[in-house]
Amino acid sequence: MRARQYSISSSPLCDPTRASLTIRVFEAPTSPGRKDPLLGVASTYLGGLHPGDRVQLAVRPCKTAFRLPADPAVPLVLVCAGAGLAPMRGFLQERALQKEGGRDVGKSLLFFGCRHPEEDYLYRDEDLKKWVELGIVDVRVAFSRAQDQSLGCKHVQDRLWHDRTDVMDACDKGAKLYLCGSAKMAAGVKDKLVLVVQDAMQFEHAAAVEQFNTMMTGRFATDVFE
Repeated sequence: MRARQYSISSSPLCDPTRASLTIRVFEAPTSPGRKDPLLGVASTYLGGLHPGDRVQLAVRPCKTAFRLPADPAVPLVLVCAGAGLAPMRGFLQERALQKEGGRDVGKSLLFFGCRHPEEDYLYRDEDLKKWVELGIVDVRVAFSRAQDQSLGCKHVQDRLWHDRTDVMDACDKGAKLYLCGSAKMAAGVKDKLVLVVQDAMQFEHAAAVEQFNTMMTGRFATDVFE
């Protein structure tokens, strides 16, 4: 089996000797003829560990592009779903520490998609609440099983479209965009961002694709998994 890869979800500014992971334990309904549910191999194993247990792992550097700008004043647009929130949490943790240290920190827009606010809205009442109050992030959610609680938006790309004016405003201010999630989700987000540009500039689709690629040169980083 291939080694499983997870994004570190903490900043070294918090503790350079300790890294956190954010992992969703996978469990799918049973298939016909099968009694037990389908469980993710790595996530189920990790979810069953206890304090003091030891695991074999290796730490690898992320892509060069998937790092925060050197200037903390650069605004961010963060787009993720589920455990794709992991690197975004690390980014926001770093920005929070920088602001608390007296640095000028740009505002971040976090677009986060999950199933239900009472099931898998990660870090809602902990870090995200604190960072919203600190003024470093504005959280925009999409709940696939509770659309009435996310302005009718089912998926994160739906929320991007709903808040397209704010997205374009952030881009006009020089924001860098980060995307983390499944390949299917990533493709949907990219298609929707092109439509956001098309709507804002009243371009034909082909021209909007070209404009999006030009705008995002050096400003759009992705961390996509299957």
